[in-house]
Amino acid sequence: MFLIIIQLYKVEYKEDVLLALTSCGIEDGCICEGMNLQKLLEYDNPLFRGLVPSENERQRYAVLVTATAESMDKVDSLINLMIEADIDIMNGDILQLIAVPAVRVAGSGIDWKKQT
Repeated sequence: MFLIIIQLYKVEYKEDVLLALTSCGIEDGCICEGMNLQKLLEYDNPLFRGLVPSENERQRYAVLVTATAESMDKVDSLINLMIEADIDIMNGDILQLIAVPAVRVAGSGIDWKKQT
């Protein structure tokens, strides 16, 4: 089992990312909308204005998506679907995807005690 974390900096890709998730069978996710920390520092703290990239490099708002995938094959399928949707996943200004191995998971019909 893997925990997928997607930090989406270009919110215009939100529908494409959600479609890719559901297309590969990942439907147990959670979405949080918020602000990009880099932009928050730039706008709200004048001390940091000269230390961060220009306005064109990142948006102020961001979306955080979390979900679980049963295998790394599902994560690979998600990445391939995003590439097919013309999302440049290698561009750090668009998103960052992290897949973290989950040792144990409870809920969704998974028995906590039977996992190793």
